[in-house]
Amino acid sequence: MAEAPAASRRRKLTAERERELLAVTAELVGEVGYEQVTMAVVAQRAKCSTATLYRQWESKPRLVISAWNALAAETGKDLSSIDTGSLRGDLMEFAQYLVADDLVKDTFTSVPAAIAKDEGLMDIVREILIHPILRDLAQLFERAVARGEIEAGHPVIDLADQILLGPWLAQTILHGMPATQELMENVVEQVLLPALTARPATV
Repeated sequence: MAEAPAASRRRKLTAERERELLAVTAELVGEVGYEQVTMAVVAQRAKCSTATLYRQWESKPRLVISAWNALAAETGKDLSSIDTGSLRGDLMEFAQYLVADDLVKDTFTSVPAAIAKDEGLMDIVREILIHPILRDLAQLFERAVARGEIEAGHPVIDLADQILLGPWLAQTILHGMPATQELMENVVEQVLLPALTARPATV
């Protein structure tokens, strides 16, 4: 009798087990930092094989960023739930989200430095963390257009992510300290909102 193909014998992780492995990963990153975490270390702590981890997440960067995303979801950080009924209110909550002090940032504080050294890690950060943020921001503007607060196709909409995220990132890179809520609210109030609500320049 022919032996069943290896792929068919693989057991799919249950949702509970997947959450457990991601929680172990987050715990280890918080304890020893991104650079010191390996698939073998995670497997040992989680009492599973490295093959299980590679089969589910393919690589350490994907495992770690998936753990980041899972922890954010468990702590209620969900931009898609922002809907205050006004463009200003939505953007202020978005700004507050960016600078919130929370368990997620404390746990993964070693990841940003690793991103600078690993382009592959940055690609996965974009895929798992940043693209959903940009999607939620786009939906925020779609609602504002539907309410008549800004014009459909306003050119500043396409620049909004850079206007918001630029100062947030630059504060750390240029000044060595995290962006504050005051800074981000000023960016919204003094820069982004006036630009979004101004009549677009005609050529």
